[in-house]
Amino acid sequence: MTVSLTTAILALASAPKGVLPYIRQHFLDKTFQGLYQVNGFDLALLIPYFIVLIILAAYGAHRYWMVYLYYKHKKNKTTAPSAYFEDLPRVTVQLPIFNEQYVVDRLLDAVCKLEYPREKLDIQLLDDSTDETVVVARALVDRYDALGHPVTYLHRDNRSGFKAGALEEGVKTSKGKATI
Repeated sequence: MTVSLTTAILALASAPKGVLPYIRQHFLDKTFQGLYQVNGFDLALLIPYFIVLIILAAYGAHRYWMVYLYYKHKKNKTTAPSAYFEDLPRVTVQLPIFNEQYVVDRLLDAVCKLEYPREKLDIQLLDDSTDETVVVARALVDRYDALGHPVTYLHRDNRSGFKAGALEEGVKTSKGKATI
């Protein structure tokens, strides 16, 4: 016994507990009409709430899109560079500082960890400091120099040009073709 779709819809609509009574009871009922009125306080809470809700939904959709793109392009591999240097150039790394006593140790440590041949590297610590950073920086440069790192220390008494001026002074004594 087969029942067509139209007969099923008509049976649902004419039944006492069908779709039309449900719609009539839940959406067209006027029993509680006029009991609640929207005021300014409700709007002051609801408008920002829904704005934030929309922003978070857009952010979530963006995250899903990024995950989709990741899995879509996951098989794409990067290729090796087309050419390598035959002979690496000499490079100068300049580190301008001014009264940065607590930074200079981490800075020099990070630069000395560069994976570059030491004979092709020149590290300049360009110091314009006027406080105890001068003593700390000199001691650090001496320590790293004793460990075999190519570190030099340049101190200026005048701060003309500030850190850019220190970089300009360092270029005069740099040994590298490329300066970082």
